[in-house]
Formats: sequence, structure tokens, C-alpha cells
Amino acid sequence: MKVIIIEDEDLNAEIISNHLQKFDSSIEIVAHLKSKEEIKKWYNENDQVDLVFSDIELLDGNVFSVLRNDLIKCPIIFTTAYDTFYQDAFDVNGIGYLLKPISYSRFEIAMQKLKTLQGKEKNINWEKIANTLLKTNKVYKERIIVKNNNEITILNANTISAFLSDSGKCVAIDENGKEHIFREKISDLVDELNPNIFFQINRGEIININYIEKIETYFNDRLLIKIKNYKNKVTTSTSITPEFKRWLDK
Repeated sequence: MKVIIIEDEDLNAEIISNHLQKFDSSIEIVAHLKSKEEIKKWYNENDQVDLVFSDIELLDGNVFSVLRNDLIKCPIIFTTAYDTFYQDAFDVNGIGYLLKPISYSRFEIAMQKLKTLQGKEKNINWEKIANTLLKTNKVYKERIIVKNNNEITILNANTISAFLSDSGKCVAIDENGKEHIFREKISDLVDELNPNIFFQINRGEIININYIEKIETYFNDRLLIKIKNYKNKVTTSTSITPEFKRWLDK
């Protein structure tokens, strides 16, 4: 059996590796991937494996935005520190959901369940099961990780007034109007934020409703938005303005 470990913390990856060797020493770990970009690169250059262990929250975002691209076609056992998904529901559907720190006893149950299901059915749509559960028990992004040289800054996602795209980089505007550059794409990020709080007003800008100071009409049926403590105003696109107005009235 060939296995991939998707985990941005080396210690957790080592724990999974040790559990795998204890369960079956013939299992081969072919890759240890730490980010969504590494996942995309590996799968674009290599064949599918038999099993994936995957953390949910990586440093560059939620892994489900990658899963929706149909890159991974094999069974997935999720490993995470979040207990907001239903672990038993994942087990019933044949995908393990292991809470960190991962005990060997729970790990073994997930592996045995996997072997049982694989013996009964060869064409299980593992990604569909994962996405169905995600929609039912959605966990929205809580933190933004900003790396600057040798420093790491952790921002509370709900206190970010806006996210802007600038020359291929993503910029988070904090509650004081300070800009923070981090690795993420606006298109991926919008799926990971709470839609009751955040709205993508155009191709490159997402705003937080709690930090809107003033809204003015603008030409071509657009709206000009003043964000609290931020120097620049942002503008809705013409096509998105009607939907944005409906969102404000919720």
C-alpha cells in the first residue's frame, strides 16, 4: 500500500508514520506534503496512491478547496485538532476522522474500517462523502497565518476588515488598518470564510460586514465602500452589486 501524508507539522506527520509502520510495516509512505501548493504539484507529476492521511487546516488554507478539484481519488483519513465535525459520522461512511493527538487505538480502528469497506466495494466516491460532510458541518477559517522572514503572525480571521489581491499576493487588512501579506488566493480564501460575515465584492476584494463604515453610490451601478480605519475605499463590481445589496439585507 502506498500512502501520502498531508500535514504541516512534522511531529504529527511522524506520529502518523510510526502508527503506519506499527499497523503494517510493508506500507510505503511516498510523500509528506505540507501545503495546498505542494499537493497540487505532486499530483500533477505523479500517479494516485492507495490512501491519504490529511490535516484539514494547512498554513496556506483549508485542504477542502484542493479536494474539490478532484485531484485525490483514493480514500482519505482526516487528521485534525478540530472537533466540530462528527467523528462517528466519518467512521460510518468509511473515512476516518482522527483528533490530534492521534492515539494508535483510534488509528487502528480507522484502518480496519477502511480495509473492511475496500473489501466490500471498489468504487466508493470518497471525495463526495468528504464534501457532503463538509457542507453539513462547515468549519470556517479562524486564523490567518502571516510569515515574514523568520517571524510568524497569527491573525483572528473575523477581525480582518478586508482581504485584497495585490500583484498575485493576498493582503489582509486588520482592524487597525494595517496590511499583512500572506500566501493565499482570493478564489480559495472566499470558500473558507463565513459567508454571513464576509462577501467578495469583486474579483480581488473581500470585505467584512462588521467593518463597513459607509457605503456610497458610484458610477456604472457600483458602490463605493469605506472600511473602518483603512486609508483606501473599495468598490463593488457592476455585476455583483445587486447580490451584495441582497446580502446586506439578510
